[in-house]
Amino acid sequence: MAVRESLVDRCVMPGSKRGAERRTAICQAVFELLGKVGYDRMTMDAIATQAKASKATIYRMWQDKPELVADALVERFGDNSPTPDTGSLRGDLFALMTVACKLTESEMGEVVAGVMTAAAHDPRLAEVVNDTMFKAKHAVHEQIVRRAAERGEVHPDTDPNLLHEVMHNMLTGRKLWNLGPLDEEYAGHVVDDVLIPVLTYRKP
Repeated sequence: MAVRESLVDRCVMPGSKRGAERRTAICQAVFELLGKVGYDRMTMDAIATQAKASKATIYRMWQDKPELVADALVERFGDNSPTPDTGSLRGDLFALMTVACKLTESEMGEVVAGVMTAAAHDPRLAEVVNDTMFKAKHAVHEQIVRRAAERGEVHPDTDPNLLHEVMHNMLTGRKLWNLGPLDEEYAGHVVDDVLIPVLTYRKP
């Protein structure tokens, strides 16, 4: 049964403190349901019930379920963690990969893997998740590549998107296909044998 729109819901303004709190509560409900039932079985009614909100409130903030899920992932993962700054490209990449591996192996990583699997047969979900998650991490990748260019470790024209594309595929592929642990040994392999060669390659 759909949750009726409450007086509190009707008074929530998107830019207000209460609106921000409501948004956070809804995103938290989405993340919890993704872990319990998965993307395909999660309904807007269930989200409204879990968040103690109304569907009208949810649809005022988000166009559809894919957009809501993408925002919930950004709410959880798109924090302002400092960009690794170890003084070398290898150090920065290893620090980044180590954190990414631990996250991917965690319970939160299981949720993300489930969403990525659902996105394989849902073009709209794939579009919004790729767009929002890419934007959330692009600044970090851009800064790592820029610093490396300033140190002369990579060419100034090196595309930061390469770091995102290759690293994302290496992590999700190993996770989804159960190809082995995402440990420090794997992080080192990806950095030394894949990322550094790709980022430092110069066309003849």
